[in-house]
Amino acid sequence: MNGGHARNLRWRYAGVVAATLIAVAVVSWYFCWGMPTTVLLVRHADRQGTADALTAAGTARAQALAHVMEKSGISAIYTSEAARTQQTAAPTASLLGITPAAVAAADVAGLVATLRTDHSGQKVMVVGHSNTVPQIIAELGGPAVTIGSAEYDNLYVLTVCRCRRWGGIGLTNLQYGAASP
Repeated sequence: MNGGHARNLRWRYAGVVAATLIAVAVVSWYFCWGMPTTVLLVRHADRQGTADALTAAGTARAQALAHVMEKSGISAIYTSEAARTQQTAAPTASLLGITPAAVAAADVAGLVATLRTDHSGQKVMVVGHSNTVPQIIAELGGPAVTIGSAEYDNLYVLTVCRCRRWGGIGLTNLQYGAASP
């Protein structure tokens, strides 16, 4: 083999190695450091006793939620089958032109699977209950949360990065509307 041919092979080999490393880097970035999924979670707004409808204060809170969500960039809204969750989401859905999807409150695992597979890298709003919102946060890898029976003003912003093994979960607890009693 002459010297020029060997040098040419080395350059060709170096090009293949470089292209492979670039491809691995791009795939790694996509799967590990691509856009995070942001899940905005709220408990349904105020209700009276065990009624499955919002009070006047709950309706006002739902309107305040729509104002908060107006520029959030959410692409989907999930509620439970309960009227109070659907009524809480309705002003936001109407404002943003999104049709909410109702999921059985008992199917937290199914909802979480849908959030992971269908909404990776997106922003999604979930309206749940005092027991399901903490379960959803936990199933997505977030910290333990407790919602009191009279708490209606919490807005949880859960950020789930694709590479969860490096601590890619963040939870921010905000409040909206009138303070809960």
